[in-house]
Amino acid sequence: MDVRLPKPLHGWRAFAGEVGVIVLGVLIALGAQELVQDLQWRSEVKETRQALDAELAHNLAFFNYGMSLRPCARSRLNELELIVDREKDGKTVSIKRDFSPPLNENLRFAVWDSASGEAKSHMPLRVKLQYAMLYDVFHGYQRLSEAGIHEWNELADLDVSAPLSGSDAHNAKIAIKHLRFLDSVLPGYASLLQRSARPLHIRPTNDVDQTNRDLLDKSRSAFCSPLI
Repeated sequence: MDVRLPKPLHGWRAFAGEVGVIVLGVLIALGAQELVQDLQWRSEVKETRQALDAELAHNLAFFNYGMSLRPCARSRLNELELIVDREKDGKTVSIKRDFSPPLNENLRFAVWDSASGEAKSHMPLRVKLQYAMLYDVFHGYQRLSEAGIHEWNELADLDVSAPLSGSDAHNAKIAIKHLRFLDSVLPGYASLLQRSARPLHIRPTNDVDQTNRDLLDKSRSAFCSPLI
């Protein structure tokens, strides 16, 4: 059987030109779509990074606030250790006021936790790893801070109006020892945070509203005032 291909109406040359125009149009459309998607991802990554930077700047500010309390914390521990030693020996110590632990602000991780995996995947690998490292350091500091809060609360619960029992004195000495250790590792966290934040150009923010600022100032004043 003799099979013949149908001949284009205007000839093969014209047909090839029409096909070329169609293919070119498809390629242009695909390129335009890819360009639009690329611009959309650039915009989303930019917005995600701005939100991450704001969250990390807040965390840096409150880390610095905690670091600023270190001299007061060491003074309080020295006083509390003196009180515990005297109470353990059956002596009472007159204190000027009730002891209250420092006020702490929880660090923020919501933006990093909620950021879409695709937005993170479109970041340069170096940048994404830098963010991950910085958040890892903050997670470690958060656990350290929570442990410190527990120990400070243990000490705040001491009743020094009467001689301490042996178990209370023992537990207080352990809490003081733990807090001294936690204080000793803070410079290491400060160095890690500084090295991790510098490549991302993130600096502590000053976005604390006046109400919280007043609370923090009041807490600092109470925490730093002498007990004895």
